Amino acid sequence: MNFTMMTMVTQTSRARRLIKMLERLIKNDFLYTDTQLKEMKAQLRVLKEELAVAEAKTSKGFGK
Repeated sequence: MNFTMMTMVTQTSRARRLIKMLERLIKNDFLYTDTQLKEMKAQLRVLKEELAVAEAKTSKGFGK
């Protein structure tokens, strides 16, 4: 496995962990203000979009 492939795997696994963490934090919405919740939801949306783009680039399945 070359270096660029290893960094992509690391970035996607980090993104997945961040997504799980943000989803857990958002479930406890009573702990945060409205502005904090909006910021977390925005970050979650951006992370999911970036992860989808990264996975689409590295996908080797059907549809190419």
